[in-house]
Amino acid sequence: MKALHRVLYVFSFILLMASCREDTIYTGFKKMDSGAYMQFYSRSGSKVMPRFDDEVTFEMAQFFNDSMLFSTAGEKPMSLVIKKADFVGDVPDALRMMHVGDSARLLVLCDSVFITTMKTDVPEEYAGKPIYYDLKLVSVKPFEVLQAEHEALLDSLKMAENEFLSSLKEDANNIVLESGLIVLEKQGKDKYAKMGDFVNFDFTVCTPTGDTIMNSFGVDPVEIQYGEEFFCDGFNKAIGLVPVEGILRFVIPSELAFDSTGYLNHIKPYTPLVVKLKLNSMMDKAAYEKKQAALKAEKEAEKERCLKKEKEAIETWIKNNEITESPTESGLYIIREKEGTGDVAQWGDKVSVHYNLINMESVVLESSYDFNNPITFTIGKGEMIPAIEEAVMTMSPGAKVRLIVPSELGFGDVVIDETWLPAYTPLVIDLELVEIK
Repeated sequence: MKALHRVLYVFSFILLMASCREDTIYTGFKKMDSGAYMQFYSRSGSKVMPRFDDEVTFEMAQFFNDSMLFSTAGEKPMSLVIKKADFVGDVPDALRMMHVGDSARLLVLCDSVFITTMKTDVPEEYAGKPIYYDLKLVSVKPFEVLQAEHEALLDSLKMAENEFLSSLKEDANNIVLESGLIVLEKQGKDKYAKMGDFVNFDFTVCTPTGDTIMNSFGVDPVEIQYGEEFFCDGFNKAIGLVPVEGILRFVIPSELAFDSTGYLNHIKPYTPLVVKLKLNSMMDKAAYEKKQAALKAEKEAEKERCLKKEKEAIETWIKNNEITESPTESGLYIIREKEGTGDVAQWGDKVSVHYNLINMESVVLESSYDFNNPITFTIGKGEMIPAIEEAVMTMSPGAKVRLIVPSELGFGDVVIDETWLPAYTPLVIDLELVEIK
């Protein structure tokens, strides 16, 4: 019997210790019905609490390891409409448990913030650690009030659009088309794009008050096949109305644009759009395909010239530096300068490396040593150029190698820098495996 008591005592003690270890981080915090872990500083006595779809205004400060990361102190309080939280126990779940005037501290694990909200891996220094939010609920605007305000806003915007369009229609200088578009100005000869033609154009889209929403003039012209959807229905209808090398200024009613919904935060509901459209050029499908084939052939020829130049640069480097190593099957040269100790890095390992990035003229383009800050990546996730991923899987911690990297295993046809790292640039990389994590 005594033995049984001892067993039960030991078992109870183990459960108690496990429980303490699990909940230590939440000591002093209460798990609320919403799943949020909270500690209240003060309660106002108000009976007003937010619901889903209500708008809340609140003050917030964010802390990690006693350091303040963010605060609304001295600034305008934050506002948001309460929706389902990114993860259980997030800020919206805490706000739903508060009354107007309440102040509380919320505890969440950094892991949830990084993985769920930021969509990224958790840095080691944050893993398993708490982050705190000090919250004060300032006000709640019920969903019903928000909805009434929104409907009133829509009514005012619709009325403003009707007044704007009516004034344009009354102007005898303007032409109201059957489609609903209103032409303000037209310049150019009578040569127009047909459906299926490829058109090159510049445009500006403004609000009735002159605020620019989009503009391509002086930036990049647009090239599409006429009939392909672009921007909005009214814009697509207008492409065939502007003469080649001509200009068309016109207004798109909201019903041919973004109607009662608007577009994100850029275009309000019931916003008519004032457009200037310049048709730079057009060509039929056969001419376009011929042009594209010529451009493709020119690009391929340029690629061949670059690859030939790259091959010569690598051969010259190897000869001048008396390199005797043979390349790997992929074409990578790995010159071992220092052996490491321990296990060799493998596919899927998280590793930390130092590097010098050098061009064929021996110019150091970038170095992690300059900032004493090795980079960390997971082998096989495509977070690093192929040459480094291949080389690091032949290295143990502490190993150092020099790599001669064909562009195919580097940045390929991507232009990193027109002067120092143009397309098809071979590289020399000094690589040190610091750690396998």
